[in-house]
This record gives sequence, C-alpha cells and structure tokens, in this order.
Amino acid sequence: MPNPKVGIFWFYKGKVIFSHAVSVDDGLLYGDAITGTSDHAEYWEELRKDGKLNVLDESLREEYFSIARGRVVFHKDTGKFSLYHGNNMKKPDLHKVALFFNLPEDRTDFAQDLHYCDLTDSEWNKIF
Repeated sequence: MPNPKVGIFWFYKGKVIFSHAVSVDDGLLYGDAITGTSDHAEYWEELRKDGKLNVLDESLREEYFSIARGRVVFHKDTGKFSLYHGNNMKKPDLHKVALFFNLPEDRTDFAQDLHYCDLTDSEWNKIF
C-alpha cells in the first residue's frame, strides 16, 4: 500500500475534488498528532487565484465551506488516523476519501466534527 497522507480535502459529486495532502513525515506536529500543512481557508484562496474553483457552480465558489470538507490527522500516540468530516458525507463517501489518502482500513477512524458540519442557524443555536 502507498504511504498514507494527512491534510485537508473537499468532497463534491462523489469524489475528492480538491485536497492538500502530504505524507505523514512531511506533516506538522500538533500536540500528539500530525496534521497537514495547510488550512481550508488559506488553500481555498490559492485554488481561487489559480482558477481551479471554476469547476464548481458559481454559487459554490465564494466560501470554502460551501461544499463538504474535512481533514485527515495521524495520532502518534495510537498509530491511528482520524478522518474528520461533517454531517453531509455518507459512509461510501468517507471510504473514497480514505482511499484517496491511502489510509489503512484497520487503523482509521471516521469522526464527525461540528467544525465541518453543515447546519442551519437554528441548529447552531440549539447547540450553543
């Protein structure tokens, strides 16, 4: 199996449409975890400048959170990967992302994270 990667991704129409992925060795140490080297907001602007967002409908190009997104992190203390995602991805979608990042099935957890969830204002108000 190729080397697993960590980093950020966007998922749209059944595939990883954008990503910034690096090998675990090239990732950034963040506590006991290793994460990618870019964040969604920063990388979205790079994609915009490079004209790569033009593959999206115009209404989806404005904000980096307009389509499903997430992050893959490696935990040094457990040797496992976490694929953090929102509430708008189904199990088959998550497996496609795991394959894209070359994640080992037996050492990968899928974790819904509020940060990546697509919620209405009223749903957010119930939480906070």
